[in-house]
Amino acid sequence: INQTIVLLKSHNVRVSVIGLAAEVRVCSALCRETGGTYSVVLDDRHFRDLLYQHVEPPPSAAAGSQEASLVKMGFPHHEMTEGRSSSLTMCMCHIDSTSDASKLKSGGYFCPQCRSKYCELPTECRVCGLTLVSAPHLARSYHHLFPVQAFVQLDLHSTDQRYCYSCRVRFGDNEKYVYSCGTCHRVFCLECDMFIHDTLHTCPGCATHQSTFLQQGR
Repeated sequence: INQTIVLLKSHNVRVSVIGLAAEVRVCSALCRETGGTYSVVLDDRHFRDLLYQHVEPPPSAAAGSQEASLVKMGFPHHEMTEGRSSSLTMCMCHIDSTSDASKLKSGGYFCPQCRSKYCELPTECRVCGLTLVSAPHLARSYHHLFPVQAFVQLDLHSTDQRYCYSCRVRFGDNEKYVYSCGTCHRVFCLECDMFIHDTLHTCPGCATHQSTFLQQGR
């Protein structure tokens, strides 16, 4: 048992135990030595609460001792060139296709390294090999470590905005409060505020504006 605990510690494995019976000393020592938690269930409701505590992974305890493994990625901002003197071009996703003429567009996602155009993300640049992703895609993997900050609740009459920036629905007369992002200062309705924090895990206002988009990427 002691050899197993030493082996787990050497590989930075954190062990947590939920006990269904009385406390066991071996389990307690295992969790203590590996930096995990040990809990004993009192009833079914307590078991559910303990189980939910392990749904989201905790921050890495060895973040300062492990060598960082970096992956070079690009975060292209969608550029619309309608109304400008720009010729229609085909994206690199469909450059080998001869029948899909609908992919001829002037806008798209441009690789920040080689400026190759793509119609959708995520993808790998066929020219320079850079991995191209968007902020919402990346947010799905680390949102439990860097959650979206709570929006500021504002009185509807204290702002000039009359439409939700996300769903573009006009604020109703029965709505007393709206919610503003502290970074991009865009205003959202209650439904979109809940959707952003519970499901999307990234602010649409910050992701669609160049200034705040670049600030988040630093």
